[in-house]
Amino acid sequence: MKGAVDRLLKPLGLQARTQDPGPYWPRRRTDRIHHPFLFLLTPPGAGSTAIARHLAERADVAGLTPSFEGQRLVRGLMDVDQWCERKFVDYEAVLGVWSARIAEAEHSRSRAFFLEKSPPHLVRHETLFAHFAEYRVAVSNRAPLTAVDAQLKRYHLPGYRGVPRDRVVRDLARLWIWRSTLLRTAIERHGYPLVTYERFRRDPDAILGAFGLETDRDAGSAHMATAEEEAPAQVLMLSTGERRIVTETVAEAPDLLAFFGYAGGS
Repeated sequence: MKGAVDRLLKPLGLQARTQDPGPYWPRRRTDRIHHPFLFLLTPPGAGSTAIARHLAERADVAGLTPSFEGQRLVRGLMDVDQWCERKFVDYEAVLGVWSARIAEAEHSRSRAFFLEKSPPHLVRHETLFAHFAEYRVAVSNRAPLTAVDAQLKRYHLPGYRGVPRDRVVRDLARLWIWRSTLLRTAIERHGYPLVTYERFRRDPDAILGAFGLETDRDAGSAHMATAEEEAPAQVLMLSTGERRIVTETVAEAPDLLAFFGYAGGS
């Protein structure tokens, strides 16, 4: 199983940003980050950007980057092996860069929380969290069909160049199973609250409740668009045959589908 997962992940990794002149692991040391953090454990294509933006609009929350993905600040976190569980991560370097960004942001405005949602944290979240003095965690997932469709439309997958599309779709469906298994393990082991993207669409402020946040008064005084207004219903680009591939593949994990409320693979 481990070897099969590694083969699936290899083509999905983002290439290291070779144009970045900074060191692979910046040598800025810090023992721990003391500013409160919110961590959203989420796979790619799960609508986490919409969730993060809603959090930032409704509560006193900011991101280390506009995408709320701190991995983009550290070249070593963006390499091809970012989804490998055995990847070496120099946490002293990561924390140093993040601490510097926090200090920079705090010069203009102090924030109650920083939100971090880089998807690869999913494979090493326990080790990462140990470096934070105060943090809260929530989990998000998305139905297989829409998650696979979103990845095909939004992400550049260089390792799949020239690969038949039906194989790509099947691999992404298998990755949905693997990542969803990691999410389920995190929930069952630590009791992290779950807000699926579908629930967020129905009740956007459910994610605030999951993090134990109250609506920011300044944000609440203005008109705030709901998630339904911001994001119309997704039109799937998957063909009928591709939908069948996804549905049949994830049907191999019925307990997982039931756990997240996706029985039937829809």
